[in-house]
Amino acid sequence: MRSTLLFLAGLTAVLVGCATPTSAPLTAEAKDRAECKEWGKGFAQDPGRMKDACLISRGYRQIYSTVLAEVWVRSTANPRQPAEVIAKDLKTCADATKRWSNEGWQQFEKCMTPRGYAVTLN
Repeated sequence: MRSTLLFLAGLTAVLVGCATPTSAPLTAEAKDRAECKEWGKGFAQDPGRMKDACLISRGYRQIYSTVLAEVWVRSTANPRQPAEVIAKDLKTCADATKRWSNEGWQQFEKCMTPRGYAVTLN
């Protein structure tokens, strides 16, 4: 019995000594994504678009859905626009397209480009 207890105590000490942290530190991108997701939740009407706008405002190339196509959107403006402006541009250009046609994403691109964005198909 005593030898079993000593064995278990030793095994526990070895296992605890080998333990690794359960979570690695967040990368800058992961931190930005988490912050933008949380920020977007504050906008009940369209938290997804607000999250996307936040990420674009921080310099990321973000996928944005135009119903028939998913496109990559990246800000080319220097300095980049605030997230609220980007969200308005995304909505304005999405609303100005024929969303249910194959030309919708091209119309979206033509609307976004002069506003300071690069748009490419996913």
